[in-house]
Amino acid sequence: MIETGDNLIYMPVRVNMESEQSDMDKINRLAVEPLKPEEVFTFSGICSNDSMDSYFTRMDPTTTLQNYVRDLQGGVSLQDGHDIRKTPYGRSYDAQLIGDGQTTGVRGYWYLIRGLQLNGDSVDSFIKAISGGVIRDMSVGFGGPDTQLICNVDGKELWDSPYFPGDEDQDGNRVFYWIKNAHLREVSTVYKGACPGAYIDKAKDMVSQGELEPGRIAMLEHRYQVRLDDGKRRFYFTQKQGSDGKVDVIEELRKAVEENKVEKARVYAVLDGTGEKFRQPDDIALRNELGDNATVEGVKTLKREAEQGRAYVADLIDQAVASRVRAQGQDFKADSYKQMLVRSADIEFIKDEIRSYEELAKKSLKPGRSTQGNDPHHRGQEPEDDDVIVSENFKEAE
Repeated sequence: MIETGDNLIYMPVRVNMESEQSDMDKINRLAVEPLKPEEVFTFSGICSNDSMDSYFTRMDPTTTLQNYVRDLQGGVSLQDGHDIRKTPYGRSYDAQLIGDGQTTGVRGYWYLIRGLQLNGDSVDSFIKAISGGVIRDMSVGFGGPDTQLICNVDGKELWDSPYFPGDEDQDGNRVFYWIKNAHLREVSTVYKGACPGAYIDKAKDMVSQGELEPGRIAMLEHRYQVRLDDGKRRFYFTQKQGSDGKVDVIEELRKAVEENKVEKARVYAVLDGTGEKFRQPDDIALRNELGDNATVEGVKTLKREAEQGRAYVADLIDQAVASRVRAQGQDFKADSYKQMLVRSADIEFIKDEIRSYEELAKKSLKPGRSTQGNDPHHRGQEPEDDDVIVSENFKEAE
């Protein structure tokens, strides 16, 4: 047994002829041409568990880890360092949920074919690296349209919660996120587990809108080992000195105004003691976009109009659902259809849906059924007759 940081790789996998034959049956279920035992190298490892990892996330054992077991049993690619641009050098053929009463984990089984050349490398070199303990860590690539990241403190999803993974709550406890309803995209051998990209996206978004202070930015960058602002820091005065060793503040101000990093009016306000802190480029862009509405009353008016618009869209959605129920009957899955319309929020599309199903209702016709597309999470599943028909423009990207 080789111990790793969060996960484990076990060597060897099987120790008797009966289990070896069972392994080969499962492997050849995935192979186009049957393989012989001497042609393959097999190993197993704990690729995921419900312990808190170094990025303050935990896989939910009742949804995500159960999904991982089923995914691995169906065959999931084994990649090198999450590089999905390259051909996988192995594949899973089995998995099981394990636990010791405190921790629940997923033990997967993989096979590699000896003697292959893939991506310019020999598979035999990976085999030697795994069996020799050079390759030790495993990491999962996960996702899917139903994936949820739920804060353990307030129960909110990532984009709705004020907390980042690793923060401290009001009681000084460490904040972490549950990853629920996720599926495996691939499993990789890595030098270090991958950081979930959603957290980085949220942090970058808040940085771009000026919602994080410099100290907070630096802390998150250190935690996730990334640059959050693409090299663009908030505006501040550097200690630029002239020939006499004094800081040339006037030159800094002139340059900032020319580059639209600060408004002239704000400079005047600060100089006469009545102003606020210097505004950021995003603030200036927002004021330019608002124009005459860049006032308290103007923003209130825009909010009222937005609320009226949302109410109008909600009414249209209810009309579309009612029209489709009339066309297809009470057995139609109205809730799924309504959620799809809510996500699209395209007024013209919703109007088209209303017109289409009103016409169908008049003719007492029922529309044909849709297919699930190429979503890998639906492969092998037959669509139901009452599947929601979704316009190609509004399918969720996986």
